[in-house]
Amino acid sequence: MKKELSGSESTYSAADRRAQDHGAGPLAVEGYQQVVELCGRVADGWLFRYRIHCSLNIPAHEQESFAGAAGCLVADDGLVRDLSGPMFMDMLRTVA
Repeated sequence: MKKELSGSESTYSAADRRAQDHGAGPLAVEGYQQVVELCGRVADGWLFRYRIHCSLNIPAHEQESFAGAAGCLVADDGLVRDLSGPMFMDMLRTVA
């Protein structure tokens, strides 16, 4: 028997798909990719953090540094908005 998703679970699943489609994937520098991780529910939708993963076998202090959005908000209406570091931190404080 297939488990029915609650409203919040199905909303989260849709938000996760949108966030992954929007922000996850390889970067222009070989051996690096951006991953998207859930932070939690906020008033306007779901908050996700961007992380850079290096698949190269090199020490962390020799890895490339990247700048850009710290994460994204997937709003309840489905719109995805990248967030600067300060905007992300402000929203992170409100995670339920």
